[in-house]
Amino acid sequence: MTLHQPNNIIAERYRIVTPLGEGGMGITYEAEDLTNYQRVAVKAVSLRQAKDWKILELFEREAKVLATLHHPGIPKYLDYFHLDTEEDRCFYLIRELVSGDSLAAWVARGWHPTEVEIKQIAIKILEILSYLHQLNPSIIHRDIKPQNIIRQADGEIFLVDFGAVQDIYRNTISFSGTFVGTVGYMPPEQLRGKAYCASDLYSLGGTLLYLLTHRSPDELPQKRMNIDFRSCVQVSPQFADWLEIILEPMFEDRFQSATEALNALQNNSEIISSANSIVQYFHKKPKGSRVKIKKTSESLIIDIPPAGFRVEHIPLWIITLIWNGFISMLSITLLITEGFESLLIFVPTVGIGFALIANLMWIYGGKTNIKIHKNEFLIDRKCLAFSHKVTGETAGLERVFINNTHIKTYGKHATNCALFEGVKKHEFGSSLTPREQEWLVAEISNFLRQLKFR
Repeated sequence: MTLHQPNNIIAERYRIVTPLGEGGMGITYEAEDLTNYQRVAVKAVSLRQAKDWKILELFEREAKVLATLHHPGIPKYLDYFHLDTEEDRCFYLIRELVSGDSLAAWVARGWHPTEVEIKQIAIKILEILSYLHQLNPSIIHRDIKPQNIIRQADGEIFLVDFGAVQDIYRNTISFSGTFVGTVGYMPPEQLRGKAYCASDLYSLGGTLLYLLTHRSPDELPQKRMNIDFRSCVQVSPQFADWLEIILEPMFEDRFQSATEALNALQNNSEIISSANSIVQYFHKKPKGSRVKIKKTSESLIIDIPPAGFRVEHIPLWIITLIWNGFISMLSITLLITEGFESLLIFVPTVGIGFALIANLMWIYGGKTNIKIHKNEFLIDRKCLAFSHKVTGETAGLERVFINNTHIKTYGKHATNCALFEGVKKHEFGSSLTPREQEWLVAEISNFLRQLKFR
């Protein structure tokens, strides 16, 4: 049901031009901002017409999320407000209007993209997802589909409709007995009420299949829960292997990050099929890496040495020396002039000094040893005479990926690797380069997959 007609004025500022589309969570219009005569997109939802109060909650969440996002592939947030009448309350979300049509509209007009064009779309969406998933907390879109990807004539790509987003700490995704998302593009875990970063990757894979076949993924043949797309498409073997991984029904067997999928697609890693038909992906060991891996059919041993000196550590050295030097001099002066009791007020600052020193000790003396056998695993972190060990059953290891929860270090953000044992998260590799982290995650993931299917 249309809320507004062309030339209607909203909030004495936005003049409706034409409807752009209607979905389960509102109607979107093209409008003109009368203050600067720029075209904008106005998404509106009516309290009276809403079928469920949850729609309003999701609509408000979309506005809040968009206000925090800054990426060239995501239309800019401009405004959010509501207007009351005697019979209704309407909510409005104003965002940047991007020209172009959805991928669904392009296909409806008979567009048949080439494999190269489809790969370019995948790369641009993966770049957007990499940005979203690396936020703190991670943002999961949950409704990636042809209707929510805008393509301009020059090939530029935009991801829209963030009404279904959730951060990584929220798992409630249904309302009125239906799921937030679109059947055919939702991975199995999302149907069960769970969503992970890898869930968006599955939805992207389904969207790419739609471009290849002009059919919804749920209309394609299936074999053991896998979409049997190879009989329906003609693409290179390498791209087919990549699609097979991103469309794995078990989220643990997919690429675990958008960055990982992006690197594989751009040929920074190699995808092969093993003799037992398990599709695997491998990142080559980065040049210059001092990490050592020993693997057999029943064990994987990883030695991560101390990080050693790097140019980026210089600010930490300077801060540590200045901080501890100043506190030492001041403490000695107070001890001589005021006595021992005067030093008690410096306990917190001394603690900070010790923390800075401990950080440097870990950089130059800390090493990690990871041993994963078919029955049990060990993670041993050592720093000089100190050691912290974690052990458990290998069967309890569910997944491993580059951790999207950022650790603020030396004034910048750094990532690490995370190995999940049920709800327990074992972190390691914060001193490694992104390429080294991706390589280790791929090696561990492949080894766990081999044990699972053995």
